[in-house]
Amino acid sequence: MLSSGTRIGPFHVDSWIKEGSCGQSYKGEGSAGEEKGKVSYLKLFQRDLSEKEGFSDYFSQECRAIEQIEGRGIWPMLSYGKMKWKHWIAYDWFEGATEQIPTEEEKNREINLKSLKDWMEFFPGRIGPDQLKDIMIDLHCGLNLAHDSGVIHGNLKPDNILISQKNDGTFEAWATEFALSKMVSFRPLNEDPSDGTVFLSQSMQFQESLKESQAYRPVAAGAGDLAEEQWDINALGGLVRYVTQKSQNAQGDWVHWQKWSEKALGYTFATIPQSLEAVPGVTDLAAYGIRSENSQQGSGLSDDEIRRKREIEWERDQKIATANFRRNITGLIGCLCLFTFLFSKIYLFFNPSPWMEYSVEGAADKYQLGFGVWSGKAWGILPASYDKDGDGGQDVAGEWERVDGMFRLKFRKFKKANEEESGKKLWQFIGKGSTTEDDYYIWSDYLSYNRMENCLELIKRVDEREVFLPGQRGSDSPHLFPEVRIHRSGGLIKKARLLFKQTQADGPSWSVFIGLGFLLASVMYHRIILRVSEPVVSTVND
Repeated sequence: MLSSGTRIGPFHVDSWIKEGSCGQSYKGEGSAGEEKGKVSYLKLFQRDLSEKEGFSDYFSQECRAIEQIEGRGIWPMLSYGKMKWKHWIAYDWFEGATEQIPTEEEKNREINLKSLKDWMEFFPGRIGPDQLKDIMIDLHCGLNLAHDSGVIHGNLKPDNILISQKNDGTFEAWATEFALSKMVSFRPLNEDPSDGTVFLSQSMQFQESLKESQAYRPVAAGAGDLAEEQWDINALGGLVRYVTQKSQNAQGDWVHWQKWSEKALGYTFATIPQSLEAVPGVTDLAAYGIRSENSQQGSGLSDDEIRRKREIEWERDQKIATANFRRNITGLIGCLCLFTFLFSKIYLFFNPSPWMEYSVEGAADKYQLGFGVWSGKAWGILPASYDKDGDGGQDVAGEWERVDGMFRLKFRKFKKANEEESGKKLWQFIGKGSTTEDDYYIWSDYLSYNRMENCLELIKRVDEREVFLPGQRGSDSPHLFPEVRIHRSGGLIKKARLLFKQTQADGPSWSVFIGLGFLLASVMYHRIILRVSEPVVSTVND
């Protein structure tokens, strides 16, 4: 027995619960990773079993199979692991129901109802034929899922059936600790089965648990035998017999259930679907997601043929699930790539290429527009007229916005302060609210986008003093002149176009090719699904 606080993987032991035929049970709390703070039910295998040669690999293999089964009627495995000799499995904590029962001291005692055993011990009158039907349907659904995946429970008994009563009085049930009996029956490859080395604890709890487990197994099944599908069907019959014997309802209410129990215990049912089909009150298996064709009544198939058919169906379902996932992912990526291509084409129809440099021949002026629909970031070159040193040419950042069908690029540059004229030291301009609009050169460049020529045309520049327009004098290169000067030039300065062409040509649109490639892959996966989904007829002749 581990003491409180002992670490088991990412959990710390909170309290001891019991020792059963399949190991020790603890209440634990997560202390690391995703499990941190989460209360869990921990199952720890005995040290003598864990230290057997080859058990670690066998344990991991079986846990991977158990981890795959999930659905109605199954209390799923949360996680598993090993730390030194400790091999553990964690389940979500099941709170159950809290009830008050009277005692001889005339004080009510609070009890916690978790399992079928708890309910039948303290409140057997609450589970009648209708409630038993709900419980058995859930258990059949869970076992059918497990058996289809090749997992046998092997240790069904009242203590391993978790049940919860809903507000409307109906019950919901889950089988827990799937396949643990198979793990504790592990034998190394070089061990002689006649050696009798199956672990047996001397504790009373272990002996009582083992005795209870044996009561719900076929008579011929011995300790250490590997569980078969018939074990679970036999256990279901035993559970029904247990409920009918403990029930406070009139025995006449249980006639149909008693007959069903005798059939289950008498090996009448070969499969879980057959067993569920015979449950009192059950008519259509399809309502529970179970195909009645799984029943071998009149099929003429042997047990080996049925098992082989299920293996083939399970392998086919796995292939279909994998192909479905790949088809959906490749289709999604393909659609996203094509959407990106389409969006970029629409965007470039109305806007210049974002982040691309547009320059004018024979000058240092350049522009870049960041991505945006109505506005965005912009970059340009500082004009010499806004540079106190008269050089200009430095990069300057600003913002653009759409105004009257044009792109308005707004820039500003801090004026170098003359300490004698301003009466302020340079450091006094640092900080929020320390400057005003008068401390900056502010100007706006208005550009239009010519999508046919893929270029930007500078329409005008506006600052606080005047407006500048593109013009050309004689054979000189076009550049900006004050609007007033153009009007007063007497025709010497003529209006001109100042075009900024894209410096680097656009490359091929790889997104369309990538998108078409992924869509082609999606179509291929879809064809695989159609081919694999075709009915498979299998017989076993060897």
